[in-house]
Amino acid sequence: MAHRLPTWLTASERKRLQTADLNTRDRAIVVTLLYAGLRSNELKMLDLHDLDFDDRTILVRHGKRNKQRLIPMHAEIAATLALYVQERDAGAVFLNRFGRRLSNRAIRLLVKSAGLGAEINKDLHPHALRHSFAVSLLETEPPTDLETIRELLGHADIKTTSVYLHCSSARRREAVDRL
Repeated sequence: MAHRLPTWLTASERKRLQTADLNTRDRAIVVTLLYAGLRSNELKMLDLHDLDFDDRTILVRHGKRNKQRLIPMHAEIAATLALYVQERDAGAVFLNRFGRRLSNRAIRLLVKSAGLGAEINKDLHPHALRHSFAVSLLETEPPTDLETIRELLGHADIKTTSVYLHCSSARRREAVDRL
């Protein structure tokens, strides 16, 4: 049985999404999903004490199957999060208008809306940004090794991570076909 390849964004689509007209919170969410590869629930459950701006790390305490992992905080994440969380020192990172933790549904709707605003014609959802993170790591020069990507994503099995090899090779094939 053939598996469908996941949805991911091209480099130009990622750039359009990052530069879309978003408020500070929504931009911080989009940038964090794009540069950390978090699952929606992992993003939702982030608390301010999970962010270490000095060491530029994010502690993911609520990973799948309650696994924890420490991931590097990209400079873009650090800049947008610092702007969003300034003046706060405790509680959830991402809040709704009532000051409560965002729901997974709210995150999903926000990502979909941001994609529409950036004129991205794909079914955009938080997991697509996670996929985009993984594929973009494979497209760096030199490509990031699969084991490192597995660790960053918090996958238990390397087979789960290997699907991104197919995404990346499909993109290379598309590039050659455009010649």
